[in-house]
Amino acid sequence: MKKVVRLFRFALIAAIPMLASCSKSSDTNSPSPATSNDLKTSLSQGTWVITSYTQKTEDKTSQFAGATFTFSKSGTLTVDQNGSTASGTWAYTPSAVGYYGGPPSNASVNINLGNQSPFNRLSRIWNVESSSTTVVSLLNPEPVDNERVKFERQ
Repeated sequence: MKKVVRLFRFALIAAIPMLASCSKSSDTNSPSPATSNDLKTSLSQGTWVITSYTQKTEDKTSQFAGATFTFSKSGTLTVDQNGSTASGTWAYTPSAVGYYGGPPSNASVNINLGNQSPFNRLSRIWNVESSSTTVVSLLNPEPVDNERVKFERQ
């Protein structure tokens, strides 16, 4: 019985430092709340065009020729392509810190433009590959689809 008690005490004492070291991961490269809305602000300023849309090895940019995209701060998205319009919604989700050593989540843009072709190709959640105030590159998180779209401000 004494051996069991000693073993339990030893296990408890050994576990305390391990439990104390478990904490929420802090990723210093994560955007701060002040910068996390920069992409949302950038997209909601002016009109945008698609300068590149690829799926696997195929360049399908020409399907979006003449289309201008207007992202509003309220989450609506309007597309005008040679007088034909489509509307839908969009939302930006900043990246988040991973917990317990896990990787951070990717920043993403959720676009919903319904079933109207070719804009239905954009209706999905896209990971933000890179962004600036004038160029936003998005990547479909499904590796099988291998889709990328690049928006540039007009």
